[in-house]
Amino acid sequence: MRLLFCSTGGAGHLQPLRPLALALQRQGHAVGWVSAPDALQMLAGQGIALFPAGLDFETSRRQFRAQHPELLELEAEQRSAQTFPRLFGGSLAPAMLAGVNAAIAQWRPELMVLEPAALAGPLACALHGLRYLTHGYGLPLPPAYLEAATQCFAPSWAAHGLAAPAAGGLYRHGYIDIAPPSLQPPGHAGPPAPRRLALNPYAPRAAAGPPLPEALQRALQAGRRPRVYLSFGTVFNRQPALAAAAHALLGLGAELVVTVGADGDPQRFAPHLPRLHVHRFIDQAALLPCCDAVVSHGGAGTLLGAAAHGLPQLVLPQGADHFRNARALAAAGAGLVVAPAAQTADGLRAAARQLFAGGPYAAAAWRLAAEMAAMPSADTLASALADGTALA
Repeated sequence: MRLLFCSTGGAGHLQPLRPLALALQRQGHAVGWVSAPDALQMLAGQGIALFPAGLDFETSRRQFRAQHPELLELEAEQRSAQTFPRLFGGSLAPAMLAGVNAAIAQWRPELMVLEPAALAGPLACALHGLRYLTHGYGLPLPPAYLEAATQCFAPSWAAHGLAAPAAGGLYRHGYIDIAPPSLQPPGHAGPPAPRRLALNPYAPRAAAGPPLPEALQRALQAGRRPRVYLSFGTVFNRQPALAAAAHALLGLGAELVVTVGADGDPQRFAPHLPRLHVHRFIDQAALLPCCDAVVSHGGAGTLLGAAAHGLPQLVLPQGADHFRNARALAAAGAGLVVAPAAQTADGLRAAARQLFAGGPYAAAAWRLAAEMAAMPSADTLASALADGTALA
């Protein structure tokens, strides 16, 4: 079987699809991937055929900010609601379309797997008569976001003599949902797809990666509690709240592991402190089993990864989908949320003390982990795709 994966730039949109791609590859299938040129670096050396499409991550976002300076004046969650359709529908999708078309023509896949922000994918598939599945990268997107994004991308459909379909055509053939039931919005019927496939991309086999650095492993095994992972991902890693959270957690005696991203500055965190371990990148799958709690911005990858390991979470939302993710986690009882206005030293210490006290948060976190453990792994779904049962 030949498959082509399609994602926009940025680790948070690419990495959740990676376990399924690697599972298919392990089972002997040919896998290609089309994405922003710099995003493809995350897949180098893994035997995946790589095809560039559109601009690199930083260039595209720099151009977008220059084109829409008015968005910077909006409150964080409102800014996210306005950014998604304009960035992914109005900017990235038109820029990616030619590259996605070229990748399909060259790779000749039997099936495409794309993420919900890769709005060029359904149009390219329609032009080539190709079936596809949309693979979530977090909680299902709000329908209003997708309809607005579809309108922004509608001129590209019209240029090919086609009317833009509802929800950008993302759900025409099926949806792979990686969010456990307890994190789905109340009363949410799910995307209007003819088939909905559950997947836990954070299952241990699918998430296997490099081991922890030896020095860090020794420190985490020394018995100090709580052992906390702090991350704001790779896009919001320069927000002031990251450093504020680190200092608050150290003040409570935590053994703290902080990741700052490839472009982050480890020197912001006084790394000489004995209980502080600052790294640009740590494989999350190797780190989370060693932790007692996670403090993050609420990005989907961090939040769902922590949920899969039964860890209570403190979420400090900054933008993007963080606010929706944080509300879902709090509604499930598996963590606490600190609103931007309360992300001060006192506010963060108070919330962390409450989380570390255990009680209902730990129990709810384990319930989430049980839900995710019951969802099919990447290997299981890969087999179902290959033998046709997932698409029947």
